[in-house]
Parts: sequence; C-alpha cells; structure tokens
Amino acid sequence: MEHNRVLRLEHGINFRELGGYENAAGKTLKWQKLLRCGGMSLLTKSDLAYLDQYGLRYDIDLRQEAEAQMSPDRYPKHTKYLNTSVYPFADNRRFDRRVKRLIKRLVVDDSFNAQTYAQMVTDSHPVKVWQQFFATLLANTEPNQSVLFHCAAGKDRTGVAGALIMTALDVPRETIMQDYLLTNAVFMAADSMDTDTIITKANAGDLASQFNVAMSVEADNLKMVFQVFDDLYGGGMGYLHNVLGLSIADINDLKELYLEA
Repeated sequence: MEHNRVLRLEHGINFRELGGYENAAGKTLKWQKLLRCGGMSLLTKSDLAYLDQYGLRYDIDLRQEAEAQMSPDRYPKHTKYLNTSVYPFADNRRFDRRVKRLIKRLVVDDSFNAQTYAQMVTDSHPVKVWQQFFATLLANTEPNQSVLFHCAAGKDRTGVAGALIMTALDVPRETIMQDYLLTNAVFMAADSMDTDTIITKANAGDLASQFNVAMSVEADNLKMVFQVFDDLYGGGMGYLHNVLGLSIADINDLKELYLEA
C-alpha cells in the first residue's frame, strides 16, 4: 500500500500515520503500525475496507463514555475497540505540590490549556490510561498491524498520546512538536486545499510550517508536557520509567516492534 502522512480516506478526521519519522539514532518508525486521528463516526464503508486492508488491529478511543455514545466509532470487524477515557481528572483536591508550583511558575494569563496538559501526564486517572495504552502497544506484535488512538479532534488527548509513544521511541522533541502542530495545519488547510495537496505537503514536511505563525501559542501546551518531564522526572524516559512503570525491557520491546531494524 502507499504510505502517506495523511491517510487517503473519504471521511477521516485528521487521520494520520506516525510511520517514517526518524528517531535520535537514525532509525525510522515503521509504517502501518501507529495511527492517530479524530472522531471515527463518519467513516464510510470504503474507509473501513481501506483500514481493514491497512491492518487496523486496535482502536483506542480516548474520549469520555458520553462522547463515544454520542458519536460511536466505526471500525473494521477485525479491529478490537478499547474505550479508555483520559478525562475526568481525579486529583483536583490533592494536586501534586510540585506540579502546582511548576504550573504557577510557567503558566501565564490564565492559560487553562497548559494546566490541562500538565494534568494529562500527572493526574492519577490519565496515568492509568497511559499505562493501558502502552500495554496495548506492547501487545501489537504482528507485522503490518496498526494501533490507532484518537479523541474527538485528534489534537489534545491524541497529541499527548503521540508525544508519549514517540518519546519512548527516542524521537527528537522537534519532530514530536512538528507532528503535534500538523493537526492544526490539517484543519487549516482543509478550507483552502484539496486532499491531494494536503497529502503532498504533509509528506514533504512543509504543511505545518506553512501555518506555523498561527500555531505558536498551541505549541506552548506540549512544551508544558516536556517541562513536566524535565523538571519533575529528569526527562521523558524518567517519566516513562517512574510514573508509567515501563521497564528498560519494555522500552526495548517497543523499539523492536515500532522501529525499522
């Protein structure tokens, strides 16, 4: 099958591949293994046939149950559906003092989003969700079978999930940020470009840069996640080990499954 950064679907919302990104050691993420998107309720029969052929094995829905019931996912019959909601947060009354100090130091002008992003990687409820997320990633052992993760727009909850798996695979933060910002570029481009042009520009890596000025504030949200990693856990790997409980063997298994040899 052809491999594109943005998948060629009739009614996919922000449907994208993580394949082809390069990590710090010069290895690339495998195609047909990691997919991210927004809502899947509008997928057509043709879309489902395409995803079935693509090897979609797991559909991880990060939305709340009410969201999922209102706009239920459509997925191929061989796909296993998992609804593991990132929200609501559970620790509002016992907010980690270190996180609270960090947010107070870094967040300016009542930036709700940055605080939410910090909570998405520190609150006890989403931490359990990310642990389940990685358990599914480690269970996806067959070649050319994909794990898909999504929320409503494929932006915030999905963006954090993408950052976590790429951190585990040792992808540079500049690349992680580029993929994160590509979400907004896809939505902005949809008003002015046809599908072929969006795919071509996304494959060339210049779609996000075309809208970079408009997305500069959005970048601060993901920077908050990186700041939490660095200030509280000594970096991304420290977070994965100490908070999510991933072992060195787990990280090595993830790299074996999702990186080209």
